[in-house]
Amino acid sequence: VVMAKINSHIRRAIGDYANSIGERVIELEGLKLYPERLDLEFQGNTVILTKKEAILLESLIQTYPKVVNRDYLLEQMWDHSDFVEENTLNVNVTRLRKKLQDLDIKNGINTIRGMGYKLNKSW
Repeated sequence: VVMAKINSHIRRAIGDYANSIGERVIELEGLKLYPERLDLEFQGNTVILTKKEAILLESLIQTYPKVVNRDYLLEQMWDHSDFVEENTLNVNVTRLRKKLQDLDIKNGINTIRGMGYKLNKSW
């Protein structure tokens, strides 16, 4: 996750750096996230994610089956989490849940009260 953030900053500063390192695929038992093109594939179907949704899902997949702390997610998704409202993360989680449902993945993200979120491998 740290390397992704560093590469993101380098891409912004240098430009076509991302093309030289190849495309990343983050996979969890058939669920494939292509973070550079913001595609999420499952069983032959594809949905397009926003950049924030892709960062959120990447964090959830990489830490699976652990709970991801809300503060950690805020830090990953926004460089300056001091200026982001708590509800903004909730909205992004809700949107990502809807896109997972569009791929027939029900209850894909669990809210762990007082802690954060956890990917629920319900497929």
